Parts: sequence; C-alpha cells; structure tokens
Amino acid sequence: MTPSRAPKRTLLPGLALLSVLLAGALAGCSGSDGAGGGGDSGAAGSAPVAAEAPAPADGVRANADLAQSYGAGARNRVEPGPEVMSRAVIRKGDVELRADDVGKAQFDVRRVVGRYAGEVTEEKTTTDDDGKPAYTNMVLRIPTESFGDAMADLQGTEGTELVSANSSEDDVTTKLIDTQSRLAAQKRSIARITVLFDRAQSIRDIMAIESELSQRQADLDSLERQAAYLRGQTSMSTITVSIDETPARVVPKAEEDRSGFFAGLSAGWDALAAFAVGLATLLGALLPWLVVLGILGPPAYLLVRAIRRRISAGRSARTPSAA
Repeated sequence: MTPSRAPKRTLLPGLALLSVLLAGALAGCSGSDGAGGGGDSGAAGSAPVAAEAPAPADGVRANADLAQSYGAGARNRVEPGPEVMSRAVIRKGDVELRADDVGKAQFDVRRVVGRYAGEVTEEKTTTDDDGKPAYTNMVLRIPTESFGDAMADLQGTEGTELVSANSSEDDVTTKLIDTQSRLAAQKRSIARITVLFDRAQSIRDIMAIESELSQRQADLDSLERQAAYLRGQTSMSTITVSIDETPARVVPKAEEDRSGFFAGLSAGWDALAAFAVGLATLLGALLPWLVVLGILGPPAYLLVRAIRRRISAGRSARTPSAA
C-alpha cells in the first residue's frame, strides 16, 4: 500500500501548480485567434506533464506566481479611472493684513472660512497690555475649487489693509496616477499570493509565501498612505492669514511763530527760569559745605586767634630782655 500512495502525494502539489500556470496562460491568450484549439491541445497534453512533475521545492509556488504576474504585461497594466485623470493640484496661499481692530478682523476671516465650508486648523494670537488681540496667525483649509474666491475675499476683508498676498500651485496629477496604479497592481499581486498561501502544504512553502506576503502588505500600506495624503492635499487647499495691529500714527506739531513781543517775553522768562534753576542747583550743591563751615568755622577761628595772641605775647616778652 505504501508504494501506491507515494505517487499521489507527489502528484497533488504538481497538479495545483500546473493549474495556476495553465489558468494564467489561458487568460493571457484569450484575445488571440484559435483560442479554442490551443486550449484543447493544452488540456490534452497536461496529463503526461503532470505525471512527470516533481514535488515543488521551497518557495517555488511563490516564484512561479511572481513570474506569472510579471510575464503577463498586458494584463498587469492599470487603466486609471475618470477621477484619476482629472488634474490634481496642491494650492497654497499666504495673506498678510493690518487692522485697527485685530479681534474684529479675526471674526471676519472666520466668516469667510464658514462661507466656503472650510476650517481653521491652527491659530496663534498675542495680546497687548490691555488684553486686546494685537497679532494673530491663522492656518485655513479651504476646498480647492473655492481657493481663488476665498483668496479674493480674504484680501478684501472689511476694516483691514492688505500688506501682501501670494499663492502657489503644485501639479501632482502624474504622481497620483502612478501611486494609484501601483496600489491596484499591489492589491492584485497580494490576492494571487494569498491563493498560493491557502494551497500550500509544506511548512517551508508556507514560510516562504508568508514572508513574501508580509513584505507586499507593508508596501501596500505605504502606497495607501501616500495616496490618502495626496488626495487630502489636492481636495483642500491651505491659506495662511496673518493680521497685525496698525501702528499708531504720530501727528507732528504745527510750527509756532517765534518772533514779536510775546516771543521775546517767553524767551526771557525761559532764560530767567533756567538761571533760577541753575542757581538753586548751585546752592543745593554748596549747602552741605556751608553747614560744615558754620559748625567748625567759629571754633577754628577762636583757636587760631588764641594761637596768634600767644605768639604775640612771647615776642613782646623777649624784646625787653634783649635790650
């Protein structure tokens, strides 16, 4: 009984592999003339090949599937849908304004955002000493089809002065088409490898196919994130609005007439006031010294006078004896 069962175990994996290869060949040749005859001859000649096919080695099923997927070039091409063929553009804008009332200008900008069904994703505001908004920076997300109208409305915000405005466009149509084409091809490849994984019987085949399947799944996740990012950037445009408080204007004083009697009187009074201020300053500086001299001056004077008297008395006493 043992010799009769061994060929069946060898035959089953070979038949599975052959059926996958045969299905790929039939699908690739379905558009040619005489497809029916080729299909019959291939089916007739399949039995001897299956009988002689050895058991597949490690990873043969995965490699056969890869060869089939890359060999059928016409079948692997992805035709992008109508939504992909439309122009995909990333639009960005920057608007700088000045306003006497920054808080009111913020409110008006929010009204523009609501008018076009947008949103404010970022907002930074600084206030003055009185707690009133003095500067704000807002990041807006506006639907791309309303980008031009929103830019025009923001530049003409009531009660503001336009300082600068600029916009930019980045066409990513080809990049989005390429990403979606690779995404579709990756999904089909994973589906084929999953079929092989379900039919695998040995542990080595399962490990080889599972490793390839994990790598392709990681590539699929990366492509999906790239496609989602591009769709989000092209569907919603970004506008940065900054509003600064208008600086206070300094009004120069009118020149006054500096001639005539009153002008001379004013100049003389100013000079007298300046002299009085200078004299008071001088007296203030000398006052401490005058106080010290008033305290120490009389004793010093008396002491000097007493010394002089003694010197005079001594001289007068020596004068008669010398005679």
